[in-house]
Amino acid sequence: MLTLVAVLAFCGLGVWQVRRHLWRTADLAQKSARIDLPPVTLAGAELDPDGNAFRRAEARGRFELADTILVGPVERGNALGARVFTPLHLDDGAAGSARLLVDRGWVPQAETARFLPPDSGESDEVVVRGLVLPLALRDASPGSRERRHTYFPRFSPDRPGLVAKLSAQLPYALAAVMLLSVEPEAGGIPIGELARPVSPVDHRGYALTWFTVAALSLAAWVEYGRRRARELAGA
Repeated sequence: MLTLVAVLAFCGLGVWQVRRHLWRTADLAQKSARIDLPPVTLAGAELDPDGNAFRRAEARGRFELADTILVGPVERGNALGARVFTPLHLDDGAAGSARLLVDRGWVPQAETARFLPPDSGESDEVVVRGLVLPLALRDASPGSRERRHTYFPRFSPDRPGLVAKLSAQLPYALAAVMLLSVEPEAGGIPIGELARPVSPVDHRGYALTWFTVAALSLAAWVEYGRRRARELAGA
């Protein structure tokens, strides 16, 4: 009975992962299709961040260079480097308005020192063209630069804890969406490029694991039964 319960439980987990895989595949296909839609305004994207995920948008403003963080190390091909994240002060935003977080792209390891944040200052006016990504601001609130971290080992816009950690070292709020740059900046780096949505979880691998565990559990029960039968026959 215990084996039967375990096998059914493992098979149930496998079926659940198969369903998650089918859902994830449909979700990624829907988001990929949005890349080819006409661009959306940032204001429109903020009204429905999830519904506008991976839509193209354009932003104009000045980078808050003092609040840049490098995320990595990150591989690109066979090269090691980091991704550069910098809040953008939009041209139409007031001094205390929310900033737009921008993933500016990848830089090689030898060039990362050039993008370490200065103590203060903004960039010249820039135009950023990229893809809209929802930013999980559930636990985020503005803080200060007193305990500023210039390196993050990882960052994901859909992880509230990581977004809150970044927000806590900024003296202003962040917009409900961020922008993933799809174009290299002047000078060639950071390298922004088009990125299709990918699954953060290998549901097929998990499903295979659970079905394998179920099969092994059943095989172990059968082998145990055969051994007990031989023992009883020889008694």
